[in-house]
Amino acid sequence: MRRLHDDPREVRVPPELLARWALETGLAAQEATCSALAFLVTTEHASTTLLPAPALLRAEKAVQDPDGFLRLPRGAEDHFRNRTQRALAWMELFAFFRERFPLPAEREPPAALFGLAHAFTLHDDTLEAAVDSLVHECVLPEIEDQLLRTITYPPLLALLKQLRETDPQRSVDARRLAAQLLGELSGTRLWLVRKRLVASVTRAVLGARPLFEELDRGGLKVDKARAARGFARRLEEAVSELSGTRVLPANLLTRLAGADEGGAA
Repeated sequence: MRRLHDDPREVRVPPELLARWALETGLAAQEATCSALAFLVTTEHASTTLLPAPALLRAEKAVQDPDGFLRLPRGAEDHFRNRTQRALAWMELFAFFRERFPLPAEREPPAALFGLAHAFTLHDDTLEAAVDSLVHECVLPEIEDQLLRTITYPPLLALLKQLRETDPQRSVDARRLAAQLLGELSGTRLWLVRKRLVASVTRAVLGARPLFEELDRGGLKVDKARAARGFARRLEEAVSELSGTRVLPANLLTRLAGADEGGAA
């Protein structure tokens, strides 16, 4: 797994860019930006333990290296470290915003904004956690893509661009580790994974909606159709890597790709 070369908590932009943003951005858009940061910091924090690293470490098989020593793969450990770095980075950026822009930070975000983060903590076993992790790797990149297209706050854009340098490999590794936990899909196991996948996808679609509504409120228009199509495409790619019988119902994918503001997957 490729690690972040620089500490993402040290992301900074020139003060004149911040001053220009404050002058050119209305209060409603600033409040929406603060809501987006609150969403990201809460969701990333909830995601740090979404993929059960301890279970993966127990399942890994040690191999003998050329020197005769047993070596255990460290993919789960690296993934946890990377997720934690991301969560810390968003925490720092959220604190930085509240220090510099106290007025828009006074508005309390709606409780529904944190529904997606809460959904990522609701799993009873490693199978459910692995499915949720797959969905996470499909919905969060699409949400971040919409933020890049709508929000103009310089530190948020700088951090997203920095994180995206390692995101493709991190996502590939996360999907591989989740697939390792899920194993061969057939019989009862296939039914359980499919049932959880439908539930997790529905929660993801519903959980993203309050954020998009906050952006709309601030005058930052979101391309919801593009986000839905991107989510469907990523999900189809992720589940196609699983072993065994196809797990993704075709009708779910069709409904997801055509989801709009008024419908749920």
